[in-house]
Amino acid sequence: MTDARTLSSSSSSTTNHVNGTNTTPLLPPDLNNINGLTTYVNTIFHQMEEKFLAASDQVMNRMNELGKRIDTLESNLGDIISHLPTEETSTSSSSPSIAPSSQQQTKS
Repeated sequence: MTDARTLSSSSSSTTNHVNGTNTTPLLPPDLNNINGLTTYVNTIFHQMEEKFLAASDQVMNRMNELGKRIDTLESNLGDIISHLPTEETSTSSSSPSIAPSSQQQTKS
């Protein structure tokens, strides 16, 4: 016995004619659907891959930009630190301020 749905779907899937020629290959409808689905999935996969690569490029560009900014910041901080007074002068000026607090601790 043949299924009536198989006959009607197979005859309707192969009747696409353009200028009197059949445009679809003579494939069973299930195989034609599988090929279409495979093509669709491949197309979606390639679109996702392109979007991922674009996003990856954006992230890498931003990371490079931040790296350059960090390098500039380190250089600027190095310049600022090099212009600060030396440790000896800052230690002698900070010693008197430390002494009263140590005297307060010994009184308690």
